[in-house]
Amino acid sequence: MTLSLIDATMAVKSAPFGNNLQLMANLNSRQRAQAFNQYSILDTIRMHKEISRIQIAEITGQSTASVTNITADLIKKNLIYEKDPKEAATPGRRRVELAINPDATYAAGIKISSSRISCAVTDMQANVRSSVVIPVQFSKRPLEYIADIIEDAVHHCAANAGLAVDKFFGVGIGVPGLMKNESGVYTWNPLYKTGDTTFSDLITERLSLKTYIDNDSNALTLSHLWYGKGVHTKNFLVITIEEGIGMGIVIDKKLYRGPNRVASEFGHMVVSPGGELCRCGKRGCIEAYTNETAILSAAEKSLRSGNWCNDSGGELSLDLLIELARAGNKPLQSIFAQAGNILGLGIAALIQLFHPEKIIFSGDGVKSGELLFEPMKRSIEEHTNSDLIKPVQTIVEKWKDSDWARGAATIALKEFYKYPFNS
Repeated sequence: MTLSLIDATMAVKSAPFGNNLQLMANLNSRQRAQAFNQYSILDTIRMHKEISRIQIAEITGQSTASVTNITADLIKKNLIYEKDPKEAATPGRRRVELAINPDATYAAGIKISSSRISCAVTDMQANVRSSVVIPVQFSKRPLEYIADIIEDAVHHCAANAGLAVDKFFGVGIGVPGLMKNESGVYTWNPLYKTGDTTFSDLITERLSLKTYIDNDSNALTLSHLWYGKGVHTKNFLVITIEEGIGMGIVIDKKLYRGPNRVASEFGHMVVSPGGELCRCGKRGCIEAYTNETAILSAAEKSLRSGNWCNDSGGELSLDLLIELARAGNKPLQSIFAQAGNILGLGIAALIQLFHPEKIIFSGDGVKSGELLFEPMKRSIEEHTNSDLIKPVQTIVEKWKDSDWARGAATIALKEFYKYPFNS
């Protein structure tokens, strides 16, 4: 009796967490090959959304008979289904096409920032079924309190979506900072004191689900690679603009983390030695000029110097600054232009180094729009070789509050797809 990918996946849900490697070690070479073939087929269907058995065989290199047998098993386990020919994306196509069953499994995604927690529950295709954003001052609360909020948020979203939490495969959590490993131990984190706190254990205890933690920008990048604007793209970058400036790197369709999982800290590249103090402790980082806090700080300083007047009477916020700048406030336009210029300087260096096919901009900060991105584009053109710029496609994503949490959920979904293989 062979142990299939899905059988192994189900086994790990009932086994003590951390036994993945032991289960894999118990498979013989034939079982490993069968598990890999199932993973390859399932992943191919995910990537193409709708695809015939013949096309799967061509892409994976497996025989048509093998594909037929394995897909029959996947259909039996309700992981995939045959689409009605009337629903086929391409009119006139007679081949029966296969698609992922979105209700095959579910995952919860959590994004933690300094002022709020975003939660979403998704199906197997990372479609958000329900989401919620909870305001909370992270630094003023113990981790146990934050874990309690996350537990309540997951149960709330699951109930809203008509789902049972015990049917979920796992929980993905995205947090800013430099991470040592997926258990939630950081070498540097702007939200809580570093050390050997394993945040994932706190969530697992409350929800009885395997919990995966990753850098938030990496999680968002993974969701683009698997389900978003990076599908079918070999090399691309994701730049996140919010409380921090983050980045995810995809090289040859794989998320690049570096040997110690601390690669891609784009926001903490120093572009102005001895410049503005950054929250990481260095001076002159990109983030110290371009994140939301930096823009607000520059606006407040300009206001105190009498360069402009806040006639609105409202408390300064990024939304208010954007509104005033678009209405013609020159000092504020200059502040956004400086941020865009600094950001473009960093992007130019990335283009010179990576020459990616795409650069995707995400995060709440993209609402600055042309105030930030027009100066950024001019800065990129000024500091990059012209023959390197032309092939690079820049995409400013239309941002939704649930996108961070959807990215975090993708961390868990990836584990469901890839088990028992480690990437």
